[in-house]
Amino acid sequence: KTKETGASAASSPASAASSSAPQTDLQPAASAPDNVKQAESAPPSNCTDLHPATGIDDLMQQIAEHIDSDCLFALSHHELETRFGLPDSGYDNIQRLLFPDIRPEDPDYHQKIILAIEDLRYGKRTISRQAQDALMEQERRLREATLLLTQGSEETRGQGEEPKRTRYFEVSATPAYSSRHNNGLGGNFQYIGQLPGYLKIHGEMLENQSLFRLSNRERNLDKPFLDIHFDENGKITRIVVYEK
Repeated sequence: KTKETGASAASSPASAASSSAPQTDLQPAASAPDNVKQAESAPPSNCTDLHPATGIDDLMQQIAEHIDSDCLFALSHHELETRFGLPDSGYDNIQRLLFPDIRPEDPDYHQKIILAIEDLRYGKRTISRQAQDALMEQERRLREATLLLTQGSEETRGQGEEPKRTRYFEVSATPAYSSRHNNGLGGNFQYIGQLPGYLKIHGEMLENQSLFRLSNRERNLDKPFLDIHFDENGKITRIVVYEK
């Protein structure tokens, strides 16, 4: 399968962050048996029980418990950030301010955004005062120490299949947060060997890809799954939840 990265909050001028109460810095800890049981028995839900995360461990457990449900992507990105108590990225608003002539419902939206970013780079487009102010505010928020959710989409193509575009959100952090955690996410998500029991029980290690994957229980290709990437030292480098 090949992937072609589309426009995302992490790669465009609208790279997103904002301030909120900082999450608790959690130290790696063994998974409590109750947590494993809870993750095993949690049925698909409509995400009504999502709550502000106390740190990376709490955030990831909530995501894992809802991986069987479409609700993680039925909610708007802003609503998902609000439920988890994470900063409002302001991504959608900044995209609208930067590119008011490109509508999200346009089937060529992502390609047009990529071309528009190129136009900005070469001075063929100008940035409005409103967009400048929003970007400056975003830059200020990047200095806060907090976890973030960034969003985007990727084009995937299976062997003999037509290309499909799928949405994703990525668990990331501001530079200030990362510097407090040895350039990582901390908790049980600093190194792949520290993953909590509820993930180890249900997920699988794809060693040849330096990847840990938690699929939905039905292994339904039209439902979400979680990928955790790590480097040659086992340090976690990227956590991504895909719509399908």
